[in-house]
Amino acid sequence: MAIQSKVVSNSYYQQVVGTAGPMLSTLQAYTGSAISTSKAILDRYPPVKAFVYTIGATAAVPLAVFTGYGAATGAMVLGVAGTGVAMFQGGFLAFGAFWLAWWLLAALVIAAIVTFWFTLAYFAFQVAKRLEG
Repeated sequence: MAIQSKVVSNSYYQQVVGTAGPMLSTLQAYTGSAISTSKAILDRYPPVKAFVYTIGATAAVPLAVFTGYGAATGAMVLGVAGTGVAMFQGGFLAFGAFWLAWWLLAALVIAAIVTFWFTLAYFAFQVAKRLEG
């Protein structure tokens, strides 16, 4: 009986691997084209690159704090009580998400301001290059 279950589970494994292989290779191809397109856009349009880098830099710390906060409160709730975990964790995450939303809004505003000034400087530099040459 144990040999038969092992054979059945092995055939299921082969079936899953046979199905997942083409999906993973297609996903890898799409991911590669998305990354190369993103790099081309960022290289071609420096103001977009400035915006993306600025929003990433200003949002990284609040997102890391929110992730740590979620993990810490989840561990605390799981350690204290086994029942009502979803309700309490949802409340904690809603509280944290409220503050995260404000921080991300601030990150968006900062990124927009930095991008505005970068764009202004970038186009001023382009105009100066054309006037000079």
